[in-house]
Amino acid sequence: MTTLSRRGFLKGAVALGAGAVLYRYAGGGWKIVTAAPGTETRQLRLVHTNDHHSRIEPAPNVTIARVNNVNVTRNLGGVARRKTLFDAVRADTTWTSNATYVNDRLFIDAGDVFQGTLYFNQYNGKADRFFYNRLGYATNAIGNHEFDKGDQVLADYISGVPIAGGQPSEPIAFPLVASNMTAVAPSPLLPLYEEEITITASALAAGAPIGKWCKRVIVIMPSGEKIGIVGLTTVETTNIASPSAAITFGSEYADIVNAQAAILRTTGGCKTVIALTHIGYAADILLAPLLTGVNIIVGGHSHTPLLPDPDPVGAPQPFGATRVAVYPRVITGADNKSVVVVQDWEWAKWIGDLVIGFDANGEVTTVASGVIKPVWADGLVPTPNPNNVPPRALIPGEEAEITPEATFQSAITDTFRPAIDALGNTVIGANTAALSNSNVRARETALGNFLADAIRDKVSKFADNTPSIPLVCILNGGGIRTSLDAGPITVGEILQIMPFGNTVGRVTVTGAQLKAALENGVSALQPGAAVDASRNAVGSGRFPNVSGIKYTADISKLSAQPALAATSTLPALPARPGQRISNVLVLEGSTYLPLDLTKPYRVATLSFVINGGDGYSVFRTSGDLADPAVGGGTGQIDSGLIDADAVQDYIKAQPESTINPLIADRIKVIQTTRVNLPLIRNVAPATTPVGVLNGD
Repeated sequence: MTTLSRRGFLKGAVALGAGAVLYRYAGGGWKIVTAAPGTETRQLRLVHTNDHHSRIEPAPNVTIARVNNVNVTRNLGGVARRKTLFDAVRADTTWTSNATYVNDRLFIDAGDVFQGTLYFNQYNGKADRFFYNRLGYATNAIGNHEFDKGDQVLADYISGVPIAGGQPSEPIAFPLVASNMTAVAPSPLLPLYEEEITITASALAAGAPIGKWCKRVIVIMPSGEKIGIVGLTTVETTNIASPSAAITFGSEYADIVNAQAAILRTTGGCKTVIALTHIGYAADILLAPLLTGVNIIVGGHSHTPLLPDPDPVGAPQPFGATRVAVYPRVITGADNKSVVVVQDWEWAKWIGDLVIGFDANGEVTTVASGVIKPVWADGLVPTPNPNNVPPRALIPGEEAEITPEATFQSAITDTFRPAIDALGNTVIGANTAALSNSNVRARETALGNFLADAIRDKVSKFADNTPSIPLVCILNGGGIRTSLDAGPITVGEILQIMPFGNTVGRVTVTGAQLKAALENGVSALQPGAAVDASRNAVGSGRFPNVSGIKYTADISKLSAQPALAATSTLPALPARPGQRISNVLVLEGSTYLPLDLTKPYRVATLSFVINGGDGYSVFRTSGDLADPAVGGGTGQIDSGLIDADAVQDYIKAQPESTINPLIADRIKVIQTTRVNLPLIRNVAPATTPVGVLNGD
């Protein structure tokens, strides 16, 4: 465990900031000690990850430091090295002095196993399942990306549908848990549901197949102690992924978790309850004070980097991300007991590792310092390295490469990677300059323009287009997942940029409805988020990258907001049209003309957006939720053409199959007042002129 200097000790105490905890030295290191603990009788070692996103191989070229004005990069993560670390934790008998509990180690994951690399495009999660079954997880939360390809792909993952015909079935060896999710017929997830699943230590060790999802899990540890686990999936899944109408998600997170925790503690006999959530760190922090009978929140979804204080103070932590908050954090729950809150950044670039002490009643007594272990991969020499350049020296705080576990590495190299290489290496064209996706959720970018042009071009070839009805494209920034390097363009790169398998479609709208769509697209932007905002406010994946249209968005004005029902802590709010969009110009022939609110227009976009994803309810016939008076779109068409295929066709159609997209003054994001609007429930802005924030 990390040792802590006196100065670091004091800094850490301030970081926690709650009267419920204090620090004391113990065993040469340090612990968080809860305000009024009983005698500590047992300990649990908790290892956790989240937001794997099909990162079977290490994430390359993660910037870990800047030395002499030069970025220092390193590869991080990968399941083979994760297996090495997990095996080391299982072999460690020094983490506790209590022999009864020395084998009580719990491995859990907070969801979003799916989506993000060609491994998911090729295998639909089945390659991830192979490794997760052998990593020894007790349970996983269900993330929103588990629904990116609908119910059936998730059901296949759970039930064990093989990668290819003739291969044996391999159900998941751990239950998925989502206490706020409900499935009804005809969803294929309904037959895979059990309300409660109990797992024994011997079953976990054997990797016994389970093939189910549930509302709560009981894990019987080697000591005989029962750990209860409940799960939450973000209610936004309906808007940001593609579950069927037979899947619903409850939004009263605290009520749901408290009810399940009560069952686990009474009929389940669990003295320890963990909430395994995929709702985001900010939501976890808001949730913790409302909980009763919950000891720990292990979260995901927001990709939040949490780090312990450096020791000694000022020591470098070249781990690839700047700390957002302290690891771990302890918050007082509604029952006046301590709730430990943690998250593990993303892609298992790090491994979260805690030792938590409990008294006889199951109340948290101590939390050992907490370790964030970077999964140091390769990357110390250039790749490729034809000149045999020697490895660079490690910088302070950086560690040597972790040896990948041999059977995992063999499975990657021999079983799974050949198909990925074949798919990814097919060259379809060239790009004259690197195109970054770091701002596609916040402002105009050359990459966003290129992709919107490609989708609009595909729809422009539909046989029933009418020249008198202008055609524009709106492409949600959240669907643009990676950047595009200069040089040859491969199929693999396009599939990584647009990995969801959405289809190209078209909808007819009025000018008023088109404006409402743009209002939705900029509704999540916060003042100050218009530049360098690779991760913006919740929901900013809706940002409208466009083709055939120009607009200005003033992010200091009131944003569009659907009606919000009352919750246990917040009042109901009525629907409110947005006031941010102005100066809308639409390309008609070769001329941009002002938007006519009564005129018909056609919008080229993706099936996800036409179906109301990312808040674009105005494209559905049921109408806009923020401005019901404008109604909804008509004539929705789904071409069945895959978005990535449309982009490939567009590249091939360019002269010499070469693209050179540019910023084209399509979008201006301005801030005429300095104001800090809440993320969801906005208030009237102040009136202080500020300035203009445009694309570069």
